[in-house]
Amino acid sequence: MALFVEEAVVVPMLAKMRLPRHIMLDLVTQIGGERANVREHEPANVIGFETWRWGTRLFREEDSLKELGWNLCDRDQVAGIRNSEVGIKLVCCGTDENTGTEKSPKNLSERGSSSRKLIAMNSGQMKMEFMKGEPRDDLWYYCPYFCDKFISLEISRPTSEISGIITKFSHRIVIAQPGEIPGIRRFTVPQEFADVPKPQVFRK
Repeated sequence: MALFVEEAVVVPMLAKMRLPRHIMLDLVTQIGGERANVREHEPANVIGFETWRWGTRLFREEDSLKELGWNLCDRDQVAGIRNSEVGIKLVCCGTDENTGTEKSPKNLSERGSSSRKLIAMNSGQMKMEFMKGEPRDDLWYYCPYFCDKFISLEISRPTSEISGIITKFSHRIVIAQPGEIPGIRRFTVPQEFADVPKPQVFRK
């Protein structure tokens, strides 16, 4: 596994992938804001789904990424965005507290059969130049982790999974390590509004 952490290396790599670091950071804070209402003790699949849902939507709506050649992609029944010029398909995938560390992160929701096929295809050799000539797109995951203390983030290339849980990445590009970005802030309903009685419903 190749782990890239130093900003002097990460920034040029992301530029070649047409995924500027400042845009990736901006999007992760937006995703964190949208899913801040998900509670800590909710089932992991709920946390993973909300991260995937908002990440996919926000990536597809981001005009600056469209200008860089990224387009909506549901090919192979896996929702994400795709850039044909660099040969990459990017999919949002919520991961655990190992995100942005030397330990390998684990996905919060099991990958479906379509994602598993793409991960298996990733197990072949990859050209790091991100140039034309690849017969297919490489699958990369946009991997954010959210907690109250910090947000961590990496973009990584999965190459192995067992029962839908990713077990290996060939390349991991760390964008934010734990502690670099403040954690998500949850919204609390003021008590005076929480106790307002709900209107009664009458059947006709």
